[in-house]
Amino acid sequence: MLIGALVVLGVLVLLIAWIGVRGVLAQRALSAAIPAAGQVKAALGSGDLAAAERAAETLSAHTHEAAALTSDPVWLAGEAVPWIGPNLTAVRTAAAASDTVASRVVRPLVAAGRGVDLRTLAVTDGRIDLAPVVAAQPAVAKARTAFTSARTSVAAIRTGALVAPVASGVAQLREVLDGAAPQVDAIGDTVRLLPAMLGVDGPRDYVLAAQNPAELRATGGLIGAVALVRADRGAITLVRQEAGTSIGPWTESVVPVPSATQGLYGPLVGRFLQDANLTPDFPQAAATAATMWTTTYGGRVDGVVAIDPVTLSALLTATGPVPLPTGDVLTSSNAVKLLLSDVYQRYSRPADQDAFFAAAASAVFERVASGQADARKLVAALAAAGQSRRVLFWSAHPDDQSVLARTSLAGALPSTGAAAAQLGVYFNDATGAKMDYYLGTSVAAGTAVCRADGRPSAVVRVTLTNRAPADAATALPGYVTGGGAFGVAPGSIRTRVAVYGPAGGLLAATQSDGADLATVSGVDRERPVSLFTVELAPGQSRTVTVQFLGRGAAHEKLQVATTPTLPGDGSTPDVGSTTAVDPIVVDCASIVK
Repeated sequence: MLIGALVVLGVLVLLIAWIGVRGVLAQRALSAAIPAAGQVKAALGSGDLAAAERAAETLSAHTHEAAALTSDPVWLAGEAVPWIGPNLTAVRTAAAASDTVASRVVRPLVAAGRGVDLRTLAVTDGRIDLAPVVAAQPAVAKARTAFTSARTSVAAIRTGALVAPVASGVAQLREVLDGAAPQVDAIGDTVRLLPAMLGVDGPRDYVLAAQNPAELRATGGLIGAVALVRADRGAITLVRQEAGTSIGPWTESVVPVPSATQGLYGPLVGRFLQDANLTPDFPQAAATAATMWTTTYGGRVDGVVAIDPVTLSALLTATGPVPLPTGDVLTSSNAVKLLLSDVYQRYSRPADQDAFFAAAASAVFERVASGQADARKLVAALAAAGQSRRVLFWSAHPDDQSVLARTSLAGALPSTGAAAAQLGVYFNDATGAKMDYYLGTSVAAGTAVCRADGRPSAVVRVTLTNRAPADAATALPGYVTGGGAFGVAPGSIRTRVAVYGPAGGLLAATQSDGADLATVSGVDRERPVSLFTVELAPGQSRTVTVQFLGRGAAHEKLQVATTPTLPGDGSTPDVGSTTAVDPIVVDCASIVK
């Protein structure tokens, strides 16, 4: 019996030693994979696909070794042993997920090369070569599925019974995969959508809406100029340009307007193109604008793209300076000031202003469409503009729109998911002029649990400042100040602010200077809304605080979507920088319970 026990003990020792040695070797392999992963990322960032392929092969070799070391029969048998088993399972799952990402995600994406790197797309004779993107679609779809599978398997690991080093490793891997998910989704969405949107299966017509942030609307600015752009097998042409004032208005809404939208923003959203985007719901505003275009000019519209002069300034970093028929030279440094301030000093007739805007947009468009732009800078500029909500895109094709809806390009109302509560702060001009060039905005937000039932309270603090010169009433043109046409003293800025709370929540209070502020309250698609008006003379500033009561448990994060605005001091915002939202430490004593 003693001999038998010794034999069993010896076997256990050998098994433990076997698993231990293989575990150490697997850990070394995974450690060696880390710099290889960094090399892949760096090579892709620089556009060196050959170096990226070599690094991807090295990465795959290391992760494959780790996966093989942790999946042999002895290791699998050890997973049945109490205490040690969950740790072995966690290590095997993590190693397998790492190998899946390296071999079935990174390597295929790197091999797809030009198909997934839009910076390498060539424009020849005014046409983008879409063949590499189309060829990459199957590989990218498989890679995305593999990534989702790997991420799901790691997310399912229960860390409560794991020893600290294993639990820490699992947590780090989750963080890496969660961080990579938006990039993998972006690649998958782009490769899936781009060929069809650029007309690989037939022409598509898009309304290009130029939003003017000198006269704010919730999605970015008043639609001052519009154009019809056609995409046909990678060729993009400018079909027609019009002033926004050439469309409408109508005595009745051209589309059914939801009662909540009409209650908050009035009936003009369906009658005036310039007011279609008083609502912050860009898909709704874009669909309205598309109907207004077809009602006026006929034809069909496959989608609506909104941009602003800040985006134009970013595109000019890729095109270089562009001469205009007026003798001006449009550059990345002067575009915003020239288009949103100087033009009003130079031209008093709106028709002349519209002609200047049209000439500038046409000149930049022709430079980009002809291929006379640095592709890397162009893609970077568009990506940054999309990140800061200065480029918005709505598609009339439901399948495409369902993909766009998951991205920052959609401009949809804020949504609340499992990890974050999302709020929104949106600005609409009520001066009836172009004074928002001088409007400074800042937003701060925070959340805390201040009730016994555990429901969270969210606080949003909005500060507006009129940075116009003290003599704005006389120094600025009447077209800029409004001349008092809508009851606002020249030089003053009147702004309507809509603050959206968490889905399913309640509006608790809207206050300024310690007192309740008159507000229009409503609910827009299950989100409580506080809509209030602030009017400021030059140099004045005002802060308004809005409180919401959330539904259910508190979220780890609080995200706030905002209207992209201008700094108010004449400078050009950095494209890609979202409106900064400062954190608030919520004092429960100040919460309305």
